[in-house]
Order: sequence, then C-alpha cells, then structure tokens
Amino acid sequence: MEVPGKRADREVLTMSEELAERGEVLIGTTTYEPSVQEAEAMLQAVRKRADGWRNGVGATLTLVLASLAVKPGEGFMKYTGDTRVALMLLIGGSLVSALVALFLLVNAANGPTWLRELVGHEATPQRYLRRVVGARRDLRVGQGLWVVSLLLFCGAVLATWLTPLP
Repeated sequence: MEVPGKRADREVLTMSEELAERGEVLIGTTTYEPSVQEAEAMLQAVRKRADGWRNGVGATLTLVLASLAVKPGEGFMKYTGDTRVALMLLIGGSLVSALVALFLLVNAANGPTWLRELVGHEATPQRYLRRVVGARRDLRVGQGLWVVSLLLFCGAVLATWLTPLP
C-alpha cells in the first residue's frame, strides 16, 4: 500500500492497518474504513482522555504555584547563592513545562482554536481521523511534559532536603 507524503496521512494509514490486523478487513487487501460516526467516536474518546489529563495537570500546576506562595522567608528564597539559582531554575522549568503541557492538553481536549467544527458535507472520516491523530499526538506530548514538570518540581524539593539551611 502506498504511503502518502504527509505525516498525518501516514498515521491515519497506520491506524487503518491496525484495524485490518484485528480482522476488520472487507475484501482481500481493502482495509476497513470507519464511518463518520465511528471516526467521531474515536475523536471523542481521545478528547475525553485528554480532558481528564488537563484537569490533573491543572491541579499539579496549582500545587506548584501554591508552593511558591508559602509564607515569605519559608520557601526557597531563604537559600542563597547557587542553591537559590538552582531552585529557581528547577521551579521555573517545572512551571514552563506544566504550562506547555496544559496548553497541549487543552488542544487535545477541545481542538485547536483555528479548527472549525467538522459538520455538514465536510464531515468525512478522514478529517476526523486526522484530528484524532493530532489530538493523540498533543495528548502524548502533554503527558510527557507533565512528567518532566513533576520531575523538575520533585528535584527542587529534593534539593531543599539535601541542602543545609544557610
């Protein structure tokens, strides 16, 4: 089977081949093409999963921000020199990573702001499947960035435990 040039088309083709491997083959080498309703259901499933992740990342971001609002003098500002710089970099990196993850998860859950609703004569399975591929990619990258954010924040906490107070 010929692989189209665009990455999204290749991923849609891969999804179609995965369906074929599960036995969803119509005749001979023709792979199963989902209907508009099935493709829309795939998109809704990815969006629902991304919605849960979006809420979790939002809660994590709130915790990181709350850790910065601890009583003045009680947080990382009581450290001096290189320790303070390292803590600021770790917490700053954690915040940036969480914000980017949250943006990607909002895109996965709701679609990008430029995306029009796929209704009417434009509602083809291929269009839905392209959005499924995009939403899955945003979800995976957002999950990875959330893990990075969490690791950076845990690194900052660990640094405060291991570094003696000034």
